[in-house]
Amino acid sequence: MKKLRTTADQNARMHLIGRLWLTTGMILICTIPLWLALDYGVSPDWTVFGEWAVISPMIIMALSGVAEPIIYSPMVGVNGMYLSFLTGNLSNLKIPCVVKSQEIAGTKRGTEEDEIVATIAVATSSLVTILIIGVIVLCLAVIPNLTQMIEDAPYLTPAFGCVVYALFGSLGGKYIVKNPKLAAFPIVIVVVLSVVLGLTGLWDPGSAYLFVGIAVCLIFAVMQIFREKKKLREKEERQRLEAIAAGMSYEKVVSIERAQYLDAHPEAAKPAEEAPSEMGEEAAAEVIDAVIEDVEEQKLSDK
Repeated sequence: MKKLRTTADQNARMHLIGRLWLTTGMILICTIPLWLALDYGVSPDWTVFGEWAVISPMIIMALSGVAEPIIYSPMVGVNGMYLSFLTGNLSNLKIPCVVKSQEIAGTKRGTEEDEIVATIAVATSSLVTILIIGVIVLCLAVIPNLTQMIEDAPYLTPAFGCVVYALFGSLGGKYIVKNPKLAAFPIVIVVVLSVVLGLTGLWDPGSAYLFVGIAVCLIFAVMQIFREKKKLREKEERQRLEAIAAGMSYEKVVSIERAQYLDAHPEAAKPAEEAPSEMGEEAAAEVIDAVIEDVEEQKLSDK
């Protein structure tokens, strides 16, 4: 009998395949400059690695290398994560495609459908990128001075410098409008830091400010997660005390709450050993309040 493969088994298999492809890709990337150095008999000038012009980009890339997997992995899922990090261009290409695709499909974050949509979006954007690069390479082969023509065009150079900001602005604008209070603090911090860094000359204007914004938003997101967890614990404790005061054990309230929730949402059925906190917070709170009110009304009628 064929063994039924679970989601954990499938993810473990995808992790194995993804790690193999990423390792192969890194080896190939390092092999190209090594092969060129050996073929032309040259070696890099190692002294330049101690200059600020090299140290600054390395610091920025190191920060993005830590922040991007933490921020983007939940959005693209297991398959999309390995595919996007192997093909690159997450911030200015893959993530905008993923966000828009998930919005159009109307999938819920963290579900298998959401991961499938993200994987298709990443794969499609990668194929389109390869196709466009192939067309541009052919154009460069046919038109030798194409690069110079693009550089001399007065309207193209400023446009290329604003692509990343335009993408993130268009994607983040709707979230800022929907949650102005939540977005106000990160926006103020990012703007102040950008102005200070620009005036002091520590960093030249450019994509460095983008990574500053990512780092600030990451810190704020972690703080918000801890804050929401604390509020949820306080709310659960308050509901537990109210249930005890109403003469009903909290465990009984939770069992009734879970049964009613699963009756209304059969697709959310989960193994019995999982904690009821997996359910929607608002739905659980409504059920508990309704049960407490019923118990209190019954007590009053008995009197």
